[in-house]
Amino acid sequence: MKVSTRELMPLIWSALQRGQCVRLTVKGGSMRPFIRSGDVVELEPVDRLVRVGDVVLLRCGPGEEGYVLHRVVRVQGETIFIRGDAQEDSDGPFAQGDVLGRVTKTYCNGRLRQLDRGIWRLTGLIWHRLVPLNVWLLRFALQFRRDQ
Repeated sequence: MKVSTRELMPLIWSALQRGQCVRLTVKGGSMRPFIRSGDVVELEPVDRLVRVGDVVLLRCGPGEEGYVLHRVVRVQGETIFIRGDAQEDSDGPFAQGDVLGRVTKTYCNGRLRQLDRGIWRLTGLIWHRLVPLNVWLLRFALQFRRDQ
């Protein structure tokens, strides 16, 4: 079943505002290699200012239809900049208030990854510092995989 963003996001936002966690199946390749299309992410309410390395769902377009799930790569006071892990360019500025939720866990092929702590957080921080080398390596790895 497909549900439009216009119908789904108010429900997600409402649940997060009530302090509930929300799980979503994501689509797209901008967060590879950490989050792939078809993975399930768990969003938690934002109980503090986001920090560099957090993966967040935020409102990014006019109206109720622009939302993106990307990593925070720079914070300047109440202003944040984000980037997909498979992208070279960052987007922003956005306000901290544009953040709807923070990804804490992903489920890839049934395996849990804690993105907000431990080795996965550290790896995400290192990955974002390696731009543009990381994007080149990812493209190379994907091309190599297709050739196999």
